[in-house]
Amino acid sequence: MNSYDTLILGAGIAGITAGIYLKRSNLKSLVLDKGAPGGKLNNIHRIDNYPGTAKIAGPDLAMSLYTQANELGVEFGYGSVYEVRKVDEGFLIKTDSGDYSAKTVIVATGVENKKLGIPGEDSHIGRGVSYCATCDGNFFKGKEVVVIGNADHAVEDAIYLSSICAKVHLFHPAPLETTEAHEAEIRSLENVEIKAIDKALSIEGEVLVEKLIYEENGEKKEIETSAVFPLYGEKSSSAFLSPLGVETNKGFIKVDAEMKTNVPGVYACGDIIDKKLRQLVNAAGEASVAATSAIAYVHSLRK
Repeated sequence: MNSYDTLILGAGIAGITAGIYLKRSNLKSLVLDKGAPGGKLNNIHRIDNYPGTAKIAGPDLAMSLYTQANELGVEFGYGSVYEVRKVDEGFLIKTDSGDYSAKTVIVATGVENKKLGIPGEDSHIGRGVSYCATCDGNFFKGKEVVVIGNADHAVEDAIYLSSICAKVHLFHPAPLETTEAHEAEIRSLENVEIKAIDKALSIEGEVLVEKLIYEENGEKKEIETSAVFPLYGEKSSSAFLSPLGVETNKGFIKVDAEMKTNVPGVYACGDIIDKKLRQLVNAAGEASVAATSAIAYVHSLRK
């Protein structure tokens, strides 16, 4: 079993930033993720609010972060964590690719898109239902699609799809929560229709998605579409920490100003923590604080 000073769970901007800080401190650390380095960056088509980069594609920023970390010698690993336990030496991290031990753990696993939980959603995943516009948008080039969501992520993806698809319907079951710039941009697009709905009811189609059934002002309606992108909210997954008794709020981890959880030696940063603003810039800042706290903790064990 491989042993480390710190195991970082998640290779998004927070996880990679923490890895860079830990490597520069000469601690033995590993950045572990079940996907490609960069996390959700790989699903963002354009970033225009990250300091020092006027406009950059998410995958490009992910590659830049990975290249920087790799050149420094940051170690990356692949695996999905399903349990973290306290042991005498620190922590036992169990994954589908093997077990690890570490003196400290930094949780930077981020969030996932919520499912709508309606009939036809699961059965049409990969057949017209997608949670990533930048991943799958090209499959629907020149076609009509529906995006369901009200937050900035949904608006950004609808803008992206408008450059590929013939028509984009943005259905929002709650008021739009986006920047003024993004709202102005999407309302200026001729091939985007924005509509407030009560809720989505079902996704239908014999094999591929053919239509969405929804409710508007109490009336049941339907729209023909080639794809449905459910982008209505996000959820965190911190169940793997349950053996430790880490305090959470609706799945989001509670931390103090030093990114410490209620469990000594366990830190968290990025979108997984309980906070109001989930942006790349504060995820990176939180990661630097979490890493610094973990470094201090490891050094205290050596005294």
